[in-house]
Amino acid sequence: MSGTCSLNVSEVARFKETGYLVIDDFLHPGEVAEYQQAYIDCLEEMRLYGKFKPLFKGEAEDGTQTAVYQIRAAHLKDPAFNRLIRELRILDRVESLIGPDLQVVLCQGLYKPPRTGGEIFWHQDDYYFRVSKPNAVVSCWIALDDATVDNGCMWVIPGGHGKIEEHVRVGTQGSGYTGVRMAQVDEAAGVAVQLKAGQCMLHHGSLPHRTLTNTTDTYRRALSIHYMDATARPLGEGRQQEPPENMPVVRGTAPGFNGAS
Repeated sequence: MSGTCSLNVSEVARFKETGYLVIDDFLHPGEVAEYQQAYIDCLEEMRLYGKFKPLFKGEAEDGTQTAVYQIRAAHLKDPAFNRLIRELRILDRVESLIGPDLQVVLCQGLYKPPRTGGEIFWHQDDYYFRVSKPNAVVSCWIALDDATVDNGCMWVIPGGHGKIEEHVRVGTQGSGYTGVRMAQVDEAAGVAVQLKAGQCMLHHGSLPHRTLTNTTDTYRRALSIHYMDATARPLGEGRQQEPPENMPVVRGTAPGFNGAS
């Protein structure tokens, strides 16, 4: 059921045209502080249990070794994030874009430490998810610190969400595996989406996007919640192997919905 935070006709049209939409008034300062603390708690627990390991490793232009760290299935790591994936202010807006049956594909924190926070190359989320319906994935990227050009904000290619492009593997396990990147991309068309802490961006699953290195003295914390139409299914090899608790149905009538949204 659509709620009071549903997108209006103009916002939906803008999203369909550009592939993304910034939500200016999302989290208030008290909420930001709560999620910042939950984030730090998750990172400290990862360190305590020896799980604070890079998701991506790389090297900056000056030779500095860089890394990006992931809080995987963040909604299972802290109750605050478990509430956040069911937040009506998100679900109402996402429903406006992909319908009333909503399932989390992936909830992850992406952490860039000061000076050594690395780059995530141009990519499309749908390349990984391979959902069985078109236009079935919307991601909510939440800034928990001010996200700037200098500390690794999101860059997008407006209107580039028409199809999934070819991606190529970059690096090897021996050299510090850095994942995959789009084989061809018009970088000149890229637009930096700078956000204040508490703002968020909704983006289409096929929108090309990247983040650059964190060159500042402060960390950059962001949470990315990827939603899909729960009547579809992910065909990507990694998502098919996920346990149900990692991909909860959070709204609608699809199997698995527990009514907690």
